[in-house]
Amino acid sequence: MTIFWWILNVLVLASAAVSIYWQSQITLRAKYNYWSLGYGVVFGVLLTANGATDWSYIVFTAAFILINIISGIGGLTPQRIITNGIFYATAVRFTDLQAITLTQQPLPGNRSRVIAIFKTKRNRHISLVFTQTTETLLTQLRKVLPNDVALEIR
Repeated sequence: MTIFWWILNVLVLASAAVSIYWQSQITLRAKYNYWSLGYGVVFGVLLTANGATDWSYIVFTAAFILINIISGIGGLTPQRIITNGIFYATAVRFTDLQAITLTQQPLPGNRSRVIAIFKTKRNRHISLVFTQTTETLLTQLRKVLPNDVALEIR
């Protein structure tokens, strides 16, 4: 059973390394997804409740909690969109996008929130929330978007 846990550890740690690499490339950061942090805490408590003393299980639990914490980070890189998910973050190329909808919501105190919905060519919708203005987001997107991606501002 120990070999199974070590193989699982390698996979989870490799996934964490890939997520960290793509998140280090982010130039425009989205709001943190606190649901992933909550799930990491809940599953961390469940995984540690049995009091396991096997190091491979302990490493897996720590890596699983780490992957949940870092999967809440999302944003835009020069080549891709980094989604913030619950158990893992996904990198989507700008060339895989079909349309983008930006909706600005004013907040109290001269702050704003922009909800960006990215629609892929496979009809998947990705939603990210940015605290920047629509103009800042548009400037960044126009640098990296292909010409065939529709951009709608609401």
